[in-house]
Amino acid sequence: MLIQVSKKLLIALCFMPITVLAQQDILKSQYDLLGTIVDELKFTDYIKNEPINKNFDHTFKVLEFWASWCKPCLKAVPHLNKLQNRFADQNIVFLSVTNQSPEEILPVFEKVKFETIVVSDQTKTLHKSLRIESNGYMVLPRTVLIDDENKIVWFGLPSELTTTVIERFLKKEKIKN
Repeated sequence: MLIQVSKKLLIALCFMPITVLAQQDILKSQYDLLGTIVDELKFTDYIKNEPINKNFDHTFKVLEFWASWCKPCLKAVPHLNKLQNRFADQNIVFLSVTNQSPEEILPVFEKVKFETIVVSDQTKTLHKSLRIESNGYMVLPRTVLIDDENKIVWFGLPSELTTTVIERFLKKEKIKN
């Protein structure tokens, strides 16, 4: 039993540096995208809080990438709800983006209240173009700010997204990454 546990621990310790390095590569590649323009945002499904107008051009966008199995992602939802409510009268939209199917995430809504627009990117096109996923690795949760000209201006964690960051974002002031 002790040998079996030791083997599992050894295997885990061997792969941990690979995972950490892969995540560091993803984060670096995301920062390389800062200042670039994204194409139109396309989603496979609008799952919750579907808007009437799905054209987000000329709108400031907060994209929150999450998954139903990601506890830190679900823990961040109330914070994002508060921020959305705080800036409800501004030209900004909050989108919670998953790559899971609606069927996979519907049970989450029984436990967690999403006030943001919940969408799915099952093709992972957006995940890959924003480098949320790369080479089979994903860093979640991850927040991306895209301005009203579709320029990527910030990558971070939901906990780093504060009212000050959003105010600077809306004024098109530089935001530290």
